[in-house]
Amino acid sequence: MAKKRNYSESFLKYGFVPIVSDGIEKPQCVLCMKVLSVESMKPTKLNRHLETKHNDCKDKDLSSFERKANFLKRSRMDSSGVFQQQNRASVEASFQISLRIAKAKKPHTIAEELILQPAKDINRMLIGKEAESKLNILSLSGNTVQSRISLMSEDIKDQVIDQLKSADPFALQLDESTDVSSCSQLIAFVRYIHNGVMKDEFLCVIALPSRTRVEDSYQTIDTFFRENDIK
Repeated sequence: MAKKRNYSESFLKYGFVPIVSDGIEKPQCVLCMKVLSVESMKPTKLNRHLETKHNDCKDKDLSSFERKANFLKRSRMDSSGVFQQQNRASVEASFQISLRIAKAKKPHTIAEELILQPAKDINRMLIGKEAESKLNILSLSGNTVQSRISLMSEDIKDQVIDQLKSADPFALQLDESTDVSSCSQLIAFVRYIHNGVMKDEFLCVIALPSRTRVEDSYQTIDTFFRENDIK
C-alpha cells in the first residue's frame, strides 16, 4: 500500500503551501500558483521544482515565502481562501439581517438606509477602521434583502411540504382575504404531526381568480397540491 503523504510546515521553505483539490490535500507553489500531485509532497521533489522553475528564488529567506503565502491565501477562490471565508460570512450576515427585517415587517430598504451606516460607525468607533471596512462587502440593497427573504420563504415552504408528505393524516384550514390592491388571496394553514410533535404551519398564499366561490378555492388548492405532489 502506498504511503499517504501529508503536508508539513517545513515545505514552505521550498515555496509550497497546502491546498485541497478534488478532496485531496496537495502542494501549491506560492510563486507560480501551480498545484503539484500528492506524490510530489516530498522535500526532494518540492526543492527540485524550486530550483528548476524558480532558480532566482531558491536562496530567499522564509519570510519572503511567507508573504507570498499570505497573498495567495487571500486571493484563493477555493473554500480555504480568506476571500471565500469572508464572502461566506457576509452572505450569512446578509441573510440574518434580512430575516430580522422580515420578522419586524420593515421596508426592505431600511438595511441600506438605516442599518449599514450605523453599523459601520459602531465598528469604527469601538473596534477600528479595519473593522469598518469589512462591512463594505456586505450587500444590503433593497433588491438583495427582497431576494434573501424570498429564498428563505421558499426554503420554509419546501420544508413544510416535505414534512406534509410524510405526515398522515394532516388538517387543512383555508381562509380568503383581500390584499391592498383589492385582489382576493387564498391562505392555507396546515396542522400535522412531525417526529411526534404537533405542528401548525403556514403553507401558502395564492391569488384567486375574479370569483371566490368554494369551487374556485378547491380548484386552486387542489392544483397546488398536485404541483407539489402532496397527497
